Amino acid sequence: MVRMHLRKSSSNGRIQFRNLVLFCAITVACLHLYLATILTNRADLASSSTDHGSSGAAGGLGETLKRIGDGGSNSAFGEVDTSSHNIHTQTRIRNEFENVQGRGGYDSLPVVDDDAPRATIAYAISLTSCSADSIDDGAAVLKHSIALASFPFNKKSKYQSKMYAFVHPDAMECSKSFEKLGYQVEIKNTPIDVTQIRGDFLREKVVKTGCCQEKEFLKLYSYTLIKHPVAVHLDLDSLILAPLDDLFDAMLDGKGSERLPVMHNKTIPQNIDAFYTKDYNMVKPGHKHPGVQGGFIVVKPNMDYFEEYRRVILEGNFIPGGGWAGKWGGYYGAQQIQGLCSYFFEGLHPGTAVELNRCIYNNMNDNPKGKKRGHNPEGLKVCIDGKPTCQDCRTTPIEQVKSVHFTICQKPWICPLYVLNNGLCKSFHSKWFEIRKSWEESSGHSIAMQEENVNFHNDVFHGYCTGNGRRNYKPVKL
Repeated sequence: MVRMHLRKSSSNGRIQFRNLVLFCAITVACLHLYLATILTNRADLASSSTDHGSSGAAGGLGETLKRIGDGGSNSAFGEVDTSSHNIHTQTRIRNEFENVQGRGGYDSLPVVDDDAPRATIAYAISLTSCSADSIDDGAAVLKHSIALASFPFNKKSKYQSKMYAFVHPDAMECSKSFEKLGYQVEIKNTPIDVTQIRGDFLREKVVKTGCCQEKEFLKLYSYTLIKHPVAVHLDLDSLILAPLDDLFDAMLDGKGSERLPVMHNKTIPQNIDAFYTKDYNMVKPGHKHPGVQGGFIVVKPNMDYFEEYRRVILEGNFIPGGGWAGKWGGYYGAQQIQGLCSYFFEGLHPGTAVELNRCIYNNMNDNPKGKKRGHNPEGLKVCIDGKPTCQDCRTTPIEQVKSVHFTICQKPWICPLYVLNNGLCKSFHSKWFEIRKSWEESSGHSIAMQEENVNFHNDVFHGYCTGNGRRNYKPVKL
């Protein structure tokens, strides 16, 4: 009995010993795999760091960041990588390269939050020719302002951004800098063949009027960005000062729409297809259908709408002296986007788009009043929008303004000293030059400053203007 007990104990001991050996072997194998993974990752990082001075869209570190930024999966609201692997990878990259400065500015730096973005919003601009001044300056500063107001660099935003440039073939030569800055450049012809417009008046006049003639219809390609839940089209002389999450939330699920600052306290539809502002300064007081301000339009991409726009243009139902369908016109740009979108939002699809408060969004520092129509010997001024009272955007606290459009305040790159005493113009220009300085510091494109710059309204121009006028402006260097 004793020998039997000893044999059983010995057998149990051998089993336990084999189990221990097997456990140790598995542990060693896991450690080898873990160490191999670390070494591979560090080799990848070392390889990518050899090209840290290149564009965020090309090779080395830029390619690594591009892969992270592009994401690897699609969510219900666009291209977003929400996998834990990608978040951990981004965090590792940030820890390894937190001091590396990418060519494109903050939006190419590996700075991330622990949470994934809700969606990727498309931001687009249109380039119709190379005749405009300081295209590179506008593109760099606008893109950087969007990055600073978006995930992951702004902790108040849940939406990341992706930049697009719709470039007409006539402007291909000057679009190369957009690629360097990180825009996805798409060469686009005008969405319609002007010669096929059936309305004689529109066919003859649309190629001669407005800022960009028929080429302004390039903005309609925003509707084709169907990989994104929302597309924001801006002019290059615009600036984003705060996250636009309230607009995106309202468009995607209706959250917070009742709190949106809209014009004339109008009822907000349950399903919002577009946001826009109007340009009341282009019409006389009491005009029933002022045009949409073409420098700020937010839409849900929709190919059916895109094709409908094309059909409307080709139909050419633009009445001389009246406008689209005889109602939407009578102002600068009426034959292009300003009049077309007004007709589309209000005439063809009423109750689907929302006119935002222009003092908060797309603020142009405009005077809300104009001279009363008809007999008016005293020169009495009334609200242009036809209401008894109207908000003066020139007195809006700058902290409340979410986006700016440099029209009345003139372009920053002409160093317009004469507008600084006009309402918010000084604050607008100060913000633009402040963001330009931020972009240069983050992207390694700082230019040499001269001592005399400090004495020329440096609180506004931050050393980039040596005097009043375009010739005294220091352009960006790419």
